[in-house]
Parts: sequence; structure tokens; C-alpha cells
Amino acid sequence: MNSRKLSLNQFPESLGERIILNVGGVKYETYRSTLTAYPTTLLGIMFQERNKALLHPTNGNEYFIDRDGELFRYILQFYRKNKIMWPEPGSEYFSREELEEEFDYFQIPQTPHSQNDNVLASISPTKTSPIAKLVSNKLDNFILILKQSIVEICTTLSEINVEKFNTIFTITFSQETSISNGITSLNLKPKPMNNHDNLSKTLLKWLSPFGKIGYFLLDKFGEEIGEYLHQIIPEVSWELNHKIYGPRERFYDIILNINYQFDRDIILKNSELYGIFTNKNIDEMNL
Repeated sequence: MNSRKLSLNQFPESLGERIILNVGGVKYETYRSTLTAYPTTLLGIMFQERNKALLHPTNGNEYFIDRDGELFRYILQFYRKNKIMWPEPGSEYFSREELEEEFDYFQIPQTPHSQNDNVLASISPTKTSPIAKLVSNKLDNFILILKQSIVEICTTLSEINVEKFNTIFTITFSQETSISNGITSLNLKPKPMNNHDNLSKTLLKWLSPFGKIGYFLLDKFGEEIGEYLHQIIPEVSWELNHKIYGPRERFYDIILNINYQFDRDIILKNSELYGIFTNKNIDEMNL
């Protein structure tokens, strides 16, 4: 599929850094500030200044997102207009359900038209205490690193077997941060046959900055973090164990069970092939 570049209207340069989003081969150009204006959405979190080091652009400012490039224009419309612009029934080749799945993936709430303003107002920028914002940012970063760690593990496992894989990823955080900088263990069972040592080192490097606050964040938000991760990655189940051995010997185990089974329909639906064969079926029906 040839890349197709869809440019936004020209905005004042004061809006800041321009970025290119390559979504499934379709390119969109926007400003980083357009996305970060909605800090609780997926793109709003990804493109926060604090997360720049976690992103891997090509050509300096281009970021690849493995989603449906045609559907993404409705996602970007939300960021530009502060409301969801639903297409007229029957006006597009895709279904309402497919578009709703994209809004779910990008963490944009969906409501009937009459309720849009009230719900979207809840995710619009609000004035917040800089101290509260600081802690919220740490929580968001912690969740982002956990998600990135899961994806990295799955990337390694899929190099061996793309049909199915299962592993249990366990991380232990200590309340006493003088112990191993707060992280007392990090394990994968069974160990990947390829690149295990490098994978473990990478995961530990990513998680180490949260060693001193991981216990606290899990104590206060552990249940919510687990529900969120399972919602966006259904193949992952979350278990949080609290262990107390003494007044200062307190630990939290995060146990992430990653269980993937190949599903042809889901893979096809998220691939470049889906749009081609959907259009073909529609053409055949119209003959």
C-alpha cells in the first residue's frame, strides 16, 4: 500500500513541534501540542515531553502506529475539534463497531452526540496543582513502562513462535528502597530461548527509575493499573501480591501472565489485507 500524506491546515508556528504520524501507511501531520492537550488519551500520554526518550521516530519526527490509517482520521478529528465526528451510516466502507474499537484503543470516551460535551469536558485540559500533576505524571509513566515491557516481552517471544506463547513476568518492589534500589527481583518463566539476558537487562533498565516509588504506586493504584492493562491488552492477566515479613519488610509482587493464541480473524482485521478484501467483498455484493 502506497503511503498517502494527509496534511492538516496550517496553524501558527507557536503551536510548537510538528510531527508526522504514519498510521498503517497513511501519514498525518499535526502538532505535538494538539495531542498533549488531552493528557489522559493514549496519544496525549505518548507525546508528553517526559516520554520523548521512550519514542523511536524515523526521519527525526515521524512515528509509526500500527493501526488502520483510514479510520485514524476520525481519531485526529477529535483532537482538532474536541468532539467525536461520527460518519453518516452507510457513508463509509467500515462499520460503526470498527470505529468504536479505534476510539477504545486510543482511550477516547464515546457517548451519544447529546452527551459528547459533558464527557469530553472531563478529559479536556484542566488547571491542576503542579504538585498533583507531578505525581500523576509519575503514575502515567509507570503504567507506560509496564505496557512497553509487556510489548517487548511479546516481541521477543513472537520471534520464536508467532502462533502461540505463554510466559509469566514477575517483578517485586520493596517498600524499603535501600534494598536493590527498590526492585528485589525480575523474572520470566519460562525463560525465552532467545536473547533472555538482553531482554532482562532491558526490562530492568526501564523499570529501575520506578524502584523507589513502585511500592507506593502499587499500594495506592494497583487494582486500577491491573484493570487498565488487561483492558488494553486482553492477553495479559494481572495479579498483585502483598507480602509482609516485618515492620519494614514489605513487598509487592506484580505477576503478569501473558497468554497469546493466534486468531486469524483478529490478525486479518488489523492488517493491511483487511481493507483490500473488505472492499473486494463489497464490490462483489454490488455486482
